[in-house]
Amino acid sequence: MSKRILIVDDNPQVLKLLNISLSKAGYQIYEAENGEEGLKVLGQEKPDLVISDMMMPKMDGMEFCWMVRETSLIPSVPFIFLTSFEDRDTAIRGFRAGADEYLKKPIDRKQLLDIVANLLNRHDRLKVMSEPESSKGFSGNLQELSIVELVQMYNLNKKSGILHIDGSIPGKMVIRDGHLVYAKTEQREGDQAVYEMVAMKEGTFRFESEVSDEPANIKSSTMNVLMEACRLVDEKASQEN
Repeated sequence: MSKRILIVDDNPQVLKLLNISLSKAGYQIYEAENGEEGLKVLGQEKPDLVISDMMMPKMDGMEFCWMVRETSLIPSVPFIFLTSFEDRDTAIRGFRAGADEYLKKPIDRKQLLDIVANLLNRHDRLKVMSEPESSKGFSGNLQELSIVELVQMYNLNKKSGILHIDGSIPGKMVIRDGHLVYAKTEQREGDQAVYEMVAMKEGTFRFESEVSDEPANIKSSTMNVLMEACRLVDEKASQEN
């Protein structure tokens, strides 16, 4: 069965172009002209992925994304923002609202299809972690699932437990009801420990649904600390290139 994608945009031309590109790639497409209509379609069809414009009448993309994450039956559905803006602040606002990726208009077809395929594949892997038989524990490789992806998934599904990291920088993170509340490595604690672990690209992880009484040492919200960790990683990469 082909994957289902909901496209939400008030521009008929954009809807048509995205529909053609994605339909040719084998996806089943649903359309909506604004966030209010998008929520109705989402509740009825439960798509596998959502693509939404940021600027729309009645309900803009930010509010629509927030509603999907907080009130829908599929809060962890992959979500892509379309935007005419290129500045980093816009991207950060989108990620804080709950988006997984964003694409700048005009849309590059290859980039669109690559991002859609990657998000759908990632979501399929993450779903395994939410199944009942995986609720007590889950382990894997950081080359397949990054720390950011793991924490985002547990955040969206409001999980509680301890994420153990074993790599060049061993450490652990404590998650309570989806919120990242504690982190520690050999050298650092709190937000700084998160930044250190997120920078790792190799190693293994193990998540255990166990109660931890570690006192909270994370100062930022879960999304903010992840965004800052990603910013630091990008900054370091640009300096090295």
